[in-house]
Amino acid sequence: MGTTLLPGGAGKNVLGIDHACPRCQEPLTAPHMLLHCQNHKAQRDHLEAALHSHGVALNLSNVLDPKGAARSPVFSALVKYLLDCLINDKI
Repeated sequence: MGTTLLPGGAGKNVLGIDHACPRCQEPLTAPHMLLHCQNHKAQRDHLEAALHSHGVALNLSNVLDPKGAARSPVFSALVKYLLDCLINDKI
């Protein structure tokens, strides 16, 4: 699925970047930001509902590498989630 430049991933090598989530102090990784951070729970609930409406469960594999006909709607829901959370500049 590749990598991101999030501070908890490959971005940890960038100097002067905080490697922890400002809210919960967990490493800023894709799983944390997409699936676990309580700061984005409301937006994640909308993401999960959007995925569910297309028969897709909310998990990292389905969000980052959706299969078949769900690909376009899942990516659209993911973009909305990132924008709603104001985290699109962190990936």
